Amino acid sequence: MMSSREGPTASAPPKITITPLPSSLPSPIPTSTITLTISGHPTTVIAQSFVDRIFITVTQLSKFGCLYQASTAPNPSSTLLDSDPSATDSILPPPLPTTSITKLVGTEPSPSHTALYQLYVAQIASIVTSTASKQDARPLVVSLALKPTASAQLGVKDAVVRNDDDDEVDSLMSSEEERKRYMGVMDAVKQCRVW
Repeated sequence: MMSSREGPTASAPPKITITPLPSSLPSPIPTSTITLTISGHPTTVIAQSFVDRIFITVTQLSKFGCLYQASTAPNPSSTLLDSDPSATDSILPPPLPTTSITKLVGTEPSPSHTALYQLYVAQIASIVTSTASKQDARPLVVSLALKPTASAQLGVKDAVVRNDDDDEVDSLMSSEEERKRYMGVMDAVKQCRVW
């Protein structure tokens, strides 16, 4: 008779060997990340280039927020797309009228943020389109998770008192604090180019 010490046991775990990839290989998903302080809030922008789409996350809340998809059809009359990308480093390309934005999932912090978030997505799509190759027609998926600004919160309270949604949108879109954040986010997106 064979003792349990002499033969193979059924309870022995299989041996697993892990072979790390050499560091000389490129990342399987081209990714660029930047974290900086915008309007006093740590802001992280992550850009990833997939075969079928580009994914950009902008977060001040350390999580994903509302997810949008933006598709931009080529605009043959646009001279901006034919210009030198380095010439537009200091200015933002205008949002393109051929951009279609669809919310995929999520809810904005307030109804007035809907227009603001769509403006962010349209501008990010314009940055990507103006700096990508002409053959690159991949859609863009954008995740936005932005902290409400102090001026936006005041505008919401004032608009609620007056029962005026238009004033809430106007104060949010025209505040100096929001303009600074907007420009800071767009500069960060430009720095995270992976497309």
